[in-house]
Amino acid sequence: MKQHNLAITLFTVASSSLPYIEKVKKVREIGYQSIQSNLPPDGISLKDYKAVLDDLEMEICTFLAGRPPVVFTAPEKIVEACHLFDCDEVMIGTLPVEYRENYDTYMEGIELLNKTARILKRDGVFLSYHNHAQEFRKFNNGKRAIDLLFENFDPDAMRFLLDTHWLQAGGADILAWMDKCKGRMNYIHVKDYRIAPANYDTQPETVDKQFSQIGDGQLPWDLIVQKGLELGIKAFIVEQDTTYDEDPFDCAAQSFAKLKSLGLM
Repeated sequence: MKQHNLAITLFTVASSSLPYIEKVKKVREIGYQSIQSNLPPDGISLKDYKAVLDDLEMEICTFLAGRPPVVFTAPEKIVEACHLFDCDEVMIGTLPVEYRENYDTYMEGIELLNKTARILKRDGVFLSYHNHAQEFRKFNNGKRAIDLLFENFDPDAMRFLLDTHWLQAGGADILAWMDKCKGRMNYIHVKDYRIAPANYDTQPETVDKQFSQIGDGQLPWDLIVQKGLELGIKAFIVEQDTTYDEDPFDCAAQSFAKLKSLGLM
């Protein structure tokens, strides 16, 4: 059983030049004991990776499907890792680009995800979908991509892993979508949404909207955390796609401190 509901995806510190295991140790020094992880890089076996995390008293909450998604090419590798690390979920970051063009290609992509998810589910692993803003655009028939996903995903095999920043960027109500995914989401990406401090323009195409560490942006974190706890979210996973000129570990530390002050651990 997982012990920690405050986690970080290692994508947050991907810009660091530190070797992979050193990045893991660095986020542990901040206080994180749970991570969302890719399969370990070449040269590090799953067994050795497990030994490192055990020594650091760390756990993996969910795995990432990778780029290109290994769940399509070698699902057995994800299943093996999930079983070793006692995980039941792997997240795919979005539909592959060739499936995002229009309504018809989206439906083809959904079928691919459902087929893949059913394969994984046979071995006790769920596939979860991470949204961006593009899912909130409308097709010519008036349907939004996000509605297609919600209505057509196999609820017995597919889960959602919502991203707070991208919900806001897509014009969605974060709390309402968390409620909508009740029973179909166990983890959530938490990332703030910030209007750049130096911004004074009034044109939407030139207003600089940024990724931000938790507490530096516009999102209502007390309400988001409260809602997540009410819904039984297993882990709030810190993600920050870029930290601009700031050190990614400093940003990760700020997010950790803010979320810990709201009762996560």
